[in-house]
Amino acid sequence: MKNIGQFIREHKTFLTIYVLCILLIFIKIPYYIDAPGGLINVSERIQVEDGYSSKGSLNLAYVSEYEATIPLALLSFIFPSWDLYPKESSEITNESYEDMLTRDKLWMEEAYANAVIVAYQKAQKELTITDKRAFVLYVYEEAKTDIRVGDQLVSVEGIDIHAKEDLVDVIQSHEVGDTLTLEVLHDGISYKRHAEIIELEGMKLIGIAQSEICDYVANPAISISWRDSESGPSGGLMVALAVYNAITEEDITGGLTIVGTGTIDYNGNVGEIGGVAYKLKGAVHKKADLFFVPAGENYEEAMALKKEKKYDITIVPVSTFDDALQYLEENVF
Repeated sequence: MKNIGQFIREHKTFLTIYVLCILLIFIKIPYYIDAPGGLINVSERIQVEDGYSSKGSLNLAYVSEYEATIPLALLSFIFPSWDLYPKESSEITNESYEDMLTRDKLWMEEAYANAVIVAYQKAQKELTITDKRAFVLYVYEEAKTDIRVGDQLVSVEGIDIHAKEDLVDVIQSHEVGDTLTLEVLHDGISYKRHAEIIELEGMKLIGIAQSEICDYVANPAISISWRDSESGPSGGLMVALAVYNAITEEDITGGLTIVGTGTIDYNGNVGEIGGVAYKLKGAVHKKADLFFVPAGENYEEAMALKKEKKYDITIVPVSTFDDALQYLEENVF
């Protein structure tokens, strides 16, 4: 112990600096950093019974987000593609970080189920929707309820819930101020929840947003694998294209590196997303040939960035799955 104390006294300046450096490196500050991410080759995540391979690749782009430390915050002023912003600007005041993660996971599951349905229908392959499940995505501040984000809605007032409309129908059959009893599943455990019907902007509601996830049986059989760290609905379009490519004989990639982003519903409509600038930068960094982007503001933002940076990449706006497939048919394969 005497030797340890002597060592500390003799090296206290070095040890103080060392401890401060450790604190600087590992202690988080209340900021996030957004930066261009990489690409995920969606075809590698899809397993189809007797499926087809491709010469090129169909990729989704993603945004990298970091909890900031002081060194990372300082680096954000050096790297022009890194953006530093306070946590409170992206957080919803009445929910936890875990709620946000749960919502992103549900969004991803919904989008990818929709993607499979769209691709199989377009390819005229056999697919049967066996059930629909409704989940709680968000609970509004005005809501008078103990419902939680991530609850699967099983029944309301004894009436089974499968689609979003099932709950809406029950609400409309009651009056503002009535309290509804709901059965839900949360992490596989059954609970009784209660919600009072309120009026917002002239509509009768219980103050929640829902996600509707379709269960299906497909022929040929298909499975899609994703990492626990991956979430969000913005890969829906590219998953649909990759599934379609895996179940049809003709290779729609034409040997190109194709990247894209955009949500998708089960009618094949493509929706706008966030972080398009970071995703385009990631696609350019990986030398992609083609970038699909939702038509509208996403496309305008991507084209402005392409012009500013003089990027050598083809950017294609799409509003539907058919738009993307038609472009590939006419220009790629």
